[in-house]
Amino acid sequence: MKNREKYFEFIDTFQNQRDFFKCHEILEEIWIEETKCETRKHLSINLLLISVGLYHWRNKNFKGAIQVFENSLNNYDEVSMEMESIGIDSKLLKKIVLDIVDNLKNKQDYREVFLPIYQQKNLKK
Repeated sequence: MKNREKYFEFIDTFQNQRDFFKCHEILEEIWIEETKCETRKHLSINLLLISVGLYHWRNKNFKGAIQVFENSLNNYDEVSMEMESIGIDSKLLKKIVLDIVDNLKNKQDYREVFLPIYQQKNLKK
């Protein structure tokens, strides 16, 4: 997989730094490099939208967060295998996103959400 190290940088930024704006920047760079902005059916876009959704939720922009999270689900199943290849449990993450949308529709306050990562020993480097 191209840009594997950048995806791992994204995961570290998401999980440890909690800097969702920086996550957006990392993933946008991957998307531009790999697709020349010609498609939204790309792993980086799905993860980017999840990061942006959390950014909006944390800033109490419920309407924006709902829209972004719902958009993250548009091509989700088509990129789930790529998600798995970088160590993210795609089925569990989809469930988490659906739960977040429900929470947002009920105007629940932000809560920390982490990517469901498989144990490091199972990752293909």
